[in-house]
Amino acid sequence: MKPSLLSLMLLCGLALAAANANQITSVASGAVVTDVEANVNRAINDPDDLQDLVDTAWGEGWLGLHRGHRPIMDVLKAFLGISHDEMHVFMEDMNLNLAGTCEQLGFDPEKLVESLTASFQPFVDEALTKGIIDSSEASIWLERYRETFSRPSKLDG
Repeated sequence: MKPSLLSLMLLCGLALAAANANQITSVASGAVVTDVEANVNRAINDPDDLQDLVDTAWGEGWLGLHRGHRPIMDVLKAFLGISHDEMHVFMEDMNLNLAGTCEQLGFDPEKLVESLTASFQPFVDEALTKGIIDSSEASIWLERYRETFSRPSKLDG
């Protein structure tokens, strides 16, 4: 059976993607990033605003594996040590999720989850400062963010 032109193009594309992914080198250490805030343009004025951030952390379901990452892009870049385009090589060309991308780069995915959770800490701190929540509630909100960030980074890709 003679291979079609389309199947040859697909095979060449997969080989090129794998070669490109193998050429990507991280400039990061894999340590937890605690000094980069999520890019969420909102003030925290009531507990509903904190709940909205849970939805932000979960991302857009219709995007599937990708889920969207604009609010956490700076955190991803700092932790992974690669560019946005390089992330897409792993996610789209290699069909890896964030956990798989971490592992491909030699990083512990749980440290990415810790970094993402830390990026939402300023919003919890704001709610504490404004008296919207107390310290026990702050721990609960941070755990919600951690659990939410754990889900998309472990999705099968």
